[in-house]
Amino acid sequence: AFMSNFEVQATIEDSGSEKNYSNYRICENLVNHLNPAVITDIANFFKKDVGYDIPPMTPYVGSAFNVTRAGIHADGLMKDEEIYTIFDTKKILNKPPTVQISKTSGLAGIAYWINQTFNLPEEEKLDKRDPLVVALKEWVDLQYENERQTAMTDKEMEEKIQELAPGRFGNT
Repeated sequence: AFMSNFEVQATIEDSGSEKNYSNYRICENLVNHLNPAVITDIANFFKKDVGYDIPPMTPYVGSAFNVTRAGIHADGLMKDEEIYTIFDTKKILNKPPTVQISKTSGLAGIAYWINQTFNLPEEEKLDKRDPLVVALKEWVDLQYENERQTAMTDKEMEEKIQELAPGRFGNT
């Protein structure tokens, strides 16, 4: 399967120093000698151009990588991303942390999802008090009160936003 057994072959000049094969050293060499953001580009190529469905749990490139469903974590990401992530995935992999909306996402999770999905500039970012965020939270809660068991899809969220706030973020 694509990248399930992630393997990189590279020639790195040997300075004659003692070899260190720790995971940290391997990651350090990847970052120093390769452009890890290309991993995301390759995955996007496989998804869009090849039509390959990458399993969600695939390390680094699966849709479940670096995702939270908990509102408290989304709130933390909005306040100080460094506290909730061990490394800057946007810088290293061109893949920022994401939120998947579920019954535990809360207002902060919904606000974070909107800000990220629509790539809002800092001065336009919504917070959890925005009326659209509150309305979406009420709608999400209703879905789970009606016995929904799965997370909301991006498409469902975008359609509801278009219904509640037509044109607010362009064509959703």
